[in-house]
Amino acid sequence: MKNNIIRDPLFEEYAPLLDALNIVLVDIELNESPFSARMSAIIKLKDGEVGVNECAKVYNIIKARMEVRLAPEQDFDLEVSTPGLQRKIKDAYEFTLFVGKRIRVYDITKSAWFSGIIKEVKQSSVLLIDCIDQDEKKLDEELDIEFENISKAKLEYIWEDGKNAK
Repeated sequence: MKNNIIRDPLFEEYAPLLDALNIVLVDIELNESPFSARMSAIIKLKDGEVGVNECAKVYNIIKARMEVRLAPEQDFDLEVSTPGLQRKIKDAYEFTLFVGKRIRVYDITKSAWFSGIIKEVKQSSVLLIDCIDQDEKKLDEELDIEFENISKAKLEYIWEDGKNAK
């Protein structure tokens, strides 16, 4: 698990703009060709849930800036959305955004999936509580997993888990 999102020039450009609106940029990607450009931005609120109004604000900010930057012959397509209930976590930075949320991670050292609530994100690891292993057996202790040992991770929503209602 790397920490590259925050070093991306697009992220560096848009994250501070959105921060002023109480909106956190989770991820941003741009795919360009000579005649088109497609951008995807994933956002969340610092406190609360993202609605249509926040997506529209971000859409308008990004679209205006990108239309100035792109060549006149390039069509521009922009999608702004929320992380969703089961977002794949692609970067160590994303763990910091979902403290208090349940995630599912694959630990390569144990060759197993673990589900737990993010209690703390450290420089090189994530600390999970209320853990369940792949056989759905409750684990008693906290589980600290090094980022280098995580091959896959995603948000996980368990309907019966009242702690997800943040």
